Amino acid sequence: MLAPVYTQSFQIGGDARTPAREVEVYATPQEIDQLVGEGYLVRENFLSPEQIECLRGAVDEVAARERTDDSDFMKSQRFSGQFLRHLFDKHRAFWELLKFPPTVSVARAVLGPAVQSRLSARITFPDVPNQQTQWHYHERTIPNPLPPLFVFPHSLDVLIYLDDLTDESGPVALVPRTHIGAGSPLKEYDFSEKEGQIVLRLPAGGGVFIHNNLWHRGMASGSKATMRRMLALTYSSCWLKNVNDGKPPENGLTQELLQTGDSETLELLGVGGY
Repeated sequence: MLAPVYTQSFQIGGDARTPAREVEVYATPQEIDQLVGEGYLVRENFLSPEQIECLRGAVDEVAARERTDDSDFMKSQRFSGQFLRHLFDKHRAFWELLKFPPTVSVARAVLGPAVQSRLSARITFPDVPNQQTQWHYHERTIPNPLPPLFVFPHSLDVLIYLDDLTDESGPVALVPRTHIGAGSPLKEYDFSEKEGQIVLRLPAGGGVFIHNNLWHRGMASGSKATMRRMLALTYSSCWLKNVNDGKPPENGLTQELLQTGDSETLELLGVGGY
């Protein structure tokens, strides 16, 4: 399994009276450079077999509660599959990922020590071909032309696969370096092959860090499609407004954490850190 490689010390605000924040980073400096420069970093062993089984069960339980008509979420031609939001609020098994060192340490290394997190999932189903997403990126807020003091909305997605990522389940495609600058606009219903794209196939428990502005898409499942359960663990600076993932559930489970959690927990839930 992954282990810390080096320690990064951050002094916040130029005030020597403020204690430094130290982060034990679960990546090499070269891997951090790869993530920043190319926009992605692959990991093949985020999770143990026991963690995979536990998280699969939690995803299945939440999905069953929220599934009302199997056909509804299969109708989208742009983003097919079932999407689950606000997972920290919906099952305690997901709390294991709230302070997950192999991901949160890398997020802090590239975004700064004060980050917030949220967790979503996407499920594609067995024996349903052509489940896919169009080319897209997540922080669609960059104006053209760029204002001189515009602040780029850097954030990070960690896509963690609970099932093998294969040609039958639908691999993931991405285009390195498309997160840099304003980039070119993407059209709706764009499933074309892109110049320089790479296609990732990973074992269950593996995943990939991607900058939220990196072009990517879930490729179509095959004629003998297998289930693919993907978790999307998103990190952003505490002062960056979260995107609209819909309303969180009333009396969500994180209400308990907000009452009992330590300062790191509150920061990761978006309370404090700034």
